[in-house]
Amino acid sequence: MSQELEPKKGRRFAQSLDWNLLRMFYNIAQSGGLSEAARQINKGQPSISMALRRLEEYTNVSLCKRGPGGFELTESGQLIADVSQEVFESISKIPNTLNQASEEIRGRVRLQMITNLVNDSLNRPLEEFHRHHPNVELFISIAAWDVIQRNVIRNEVEVGIGPASQRLPDLSYEFLFSETYKPYCGKSHVLYGQKISSPADLATYRHILTGADEPLELIKFRQKWGLGIQIAGLSEHLEEARRMTELGIGVCFLPTAFAASAVREGTLYELMDDQNAPVSNIFLITNPKAPEHPVHKILIEHFRREISL
Repeated sequence: MSQELEPKKGRRFAQSLDWNLLRMFYNIAQSGGLSEAARQINKGQPSISMALRRLEEYTNVSLCKRGPGGFELTESGQLIADVSQEVFESISKIPNTLNQASEEIRGRVRLQMITNLVNDSLNRPLEEFHRHHPNVELFISIAAWDVIQRNVIRNEVEVGIGPASQRLPDLSYEFLFSETYKPYCGKSHVLYGQKISSPADLATYRHILTGADEPLELIKFRQKWGLGIQIAGLSEHLEEARRMTELGIGVCFLPTAFAASAVREGTLYELMDDQNAPVSNIFLITNPKAPEHPVHKILIEHFRREISL
């Protein structure tokens, strides 16, 4: 055995070692000899012998005895065989460990959005995330779009969903879906059952406004056509704005997806076709500089997969 070099120690030993030699020695020790190891792993005995010799040279110790009495590990060989078995068993556990980590991930992720968003591009990522990570708490709160942005940049919430009328330079905005807004009225309203030919036809009617939840695109649309000068009601909660509209209190612009069920039931009537309707884009809003956490990252990745579709 070569005695020319001092054996390496510690991290230097681990970094310089050819780990395939440990795997080969594990097979030799488990098989009880070189010939049986060669047969079991379908390699030639010369290559097995060479691997054993290289490991002995690297460790500078004799690892086994071969002779008339058969194959036998030396004391040093038994120690390395035990370590090799631990390494082999640890590596064998990696797939199961990864699966368990995926299944057992825990924590809480805070998501904030504007009120009453109705779209599968929002629902699917949340459903998929929960299906894969049922032990994670989803905390969802409602706020106006400007509040959402402030909370995301302060790391008070990890994910924001809403329009972006004025973007903050430190945040990331990724388009998720669009909301179309149309004017509606209730059964008792004088316009129920009629279609208007121009948005200007609504200027003489009293409107229900939605305050801070109203997107900039809708504000500009109302201002262009002189709508909402006469106010019949005001609520920053779309459910209450819809309630007042259904009661015939006034005309209200609502997201078409949010109003769809009431239209089918006949409690709301859609007054205008698509060609003139204002559209508000909804974004996934995140903070690239926020502290990284596996739970938050995974939820954002689910939304990004939806966006890529």
